[in-house]
Amino acid sequence: MRALDRRGTIKPDALKRSAQAVISYKSENYDLTGPAVGRLSASEGFLRAYVQHGGANPVVCLSNTRTDIKAFKQYVAQHGPAGVRGEGMLPTEMSKLADTGTLYVPGPSFARLAWLRRGLGQRSFSLCGINHTLSQAEAIEAVGQLLIAPMQEWDALVCTSAVSQQVVRRILDEYSGYLAQLTGVALKARPQLPLIPLGVDCMELTPAEGDAAARAQQRARLGIPQDEIVLLYFGRLNHVEKASPVSMYLAAESAALRTGKRIRMLQVGQFPSVQVEQRFRRAAAVLSPHVRHQFLDGRAPENRRVWFAADIFISLSDNVQESFGLTPIEAMAAGLPVVVSDWNGYRESVRDGVDGFRIPTLMPPPGMGEILAFIYAAGYAPYDTMVGAAAQVTAVHPMAAAQALVKLIEDSDLRRRMGSAGRERAREIYHWPVIMRAYQRLWSELADLRFSALEAVPPAKVFAACPLAMDPFALFREYPTQFLSPATRIELAPGVNHVIAQRMRRLAVAAPIGSILLDDDGIAQLVRHLKRGTATVRELIRSFSAPQRRPAFYTVSWLCKTGLVRWKERNTSGCRSWRTGLVLDRLACTSSSDVLSIPYIPYTE
Repeated sequence: MRALDRRGTIKPDALKRSAQAVISYKSENYDLTGPAVGRLSASEGFLRAYVQHGGANPVVCLSNTRTDIKAFKQYVAQHGPAGVRGEGMLPTEMSKLADTGTLYVPGPSFARLAWLRRGLGQRSFSLCGINHTLSQAEAIEAVGQLLIAPMQEWDALVCTSAVSQQVVRRILDEYSGYLAQLTGVALKARPQLPLIPLGVDCMELTPAEGDAAARAQQRARLGIPQDEIVLLYFGRLNHVEKASPVSMYLAAESAALRTGKRIRMLQVGQFPSVQVEQRFRRAAAVLSPHVRHQFLDGRAPENRRVWFAADIFISLSDNVQESFGLTPIEAMAAGLPVVVSDWNGYRESVRDGVDGFRIPTLMPPPGMGEILAFIYAAGYAPYDTMVGAAAQVTAVHPMAAAQALVKLIEDSDLRRRMGSAGRERAREIYHWPVIMRAYQRLWSELADLRFSALEAVPPAKVFAACPLAMDPFALFREYPTQFLSPATRIELAPGVNHVIAQRMRRLAVAAPIGSILLDDDGIAQLVRHLKRGTATVRELIRSFSAPQRRPAFYTVSWLCKTGLVRWKERNTSGCRSWRTGLVLDRLACTSSSDVLSIPYIPYTE
């Protein structure tokens, strides 16, 4: 059922599906088998939550390859409820998005899709993206493009935290200010910027056997005595792109000396290189020699339950690449008190003194980082150098962190109260079913806006709907001598039949992109029509169904290219005659497996 009527407006029954979305799917954006990246974890978590809790059947994706569509179907079959199936559509089928109403993109780069939608009807569906890290040039540019792309009020860029929302607005304001200087017109960002945090599966982080049993089991597996205090860091082990461990090591060492307790620090994640691993181990030995350090691979399945071995979770992020921070939420869901830096999304998820402690941070003032931004933009320094340099001069108060650890280490009741408060908060706010309902409310609101809001920059007939994807035959219209038109008269070259035309199509050099042409049956239909005599292009393609008429038009032009038909030129005086007999004889008597070796010359004088 189509969601749009003939006037391009949404049918009322389309609202029944307005709380669902088609997922933009590229396998690598949801793959957790490679290096640990928070963006991938968040994207895969969203997809799994939508499959399990979204209520869609089928669950549909938009992909560029049939391989990705197959992978998507397998994912839905593996993770979805019984009876739920996956389906996919290719970009050539984007008009079907109107049947669902929303396309979800796992990132901020969806301005290009707004351009593509413009030719399909801007009210046909909504676009919904999400911010992840906002420090990369690509992410900043993607946000800026939202100002000049044909975005609508029924589109949205979801911001995962209030601070990331402020950053997005600042990027848009900066771009808008420049464009106002350039054009004299202040542009307003049209997409909605709703605030919806990332989610976690709280049930996976609640041990069925109970916290005490899970703790004993995990400690036995890791060889940890029951009386040791275990601090847990879970995340990427990268001091340049993720978080420096210096404040964490200094705080742990101070807490060990002040409490006299045996403290072990579990660091679970993945090092980007052997060199970085050596740097971490050296720093740990130098900065906190009285703490036992244990490093575990975060990708290993057996370490997914390592949360239950810990007493306290600690993550002192100092890097601008962080925009939300998923691991503190996971720690809270696992019932752990948390010690985190007062930084970006951490500030919103962790209530200081309730779920744990937030440690003060310090960074240079605006204006002091211009050189870092410049050398990154110039390509003189890579991304990790820019964010690493900024993090190197961003402080997380080590003594305040030490004091927080001391309080938690010396007071088991405090640990229990804070862990319980954090677990309740995670279930109420960050559990994936709760997050999914927030998305579905947003998608319904966007559907309402598609009915009521004014359309911005409607396509004008005198211009291309998408200047970034212009018809090459329109863009380069001055190139040819003439155009093949519906009135152009076509006649079959002497000796040509449908078998010869079909074999010509199998020549890789003659038809390298054969998928845009008619199949063998369609080619036979064209040739048989021409066997009856000269015909116009209009007469040739009229006998085909609507979906086949463009391939039919292409095929007529291709037949002209290959010399199998002739067309009436604008000026036929002095026209060379084509002698194709030798080539046609070879095509007619040669099997398709031998055809590729035949040298083909279009005509001879």
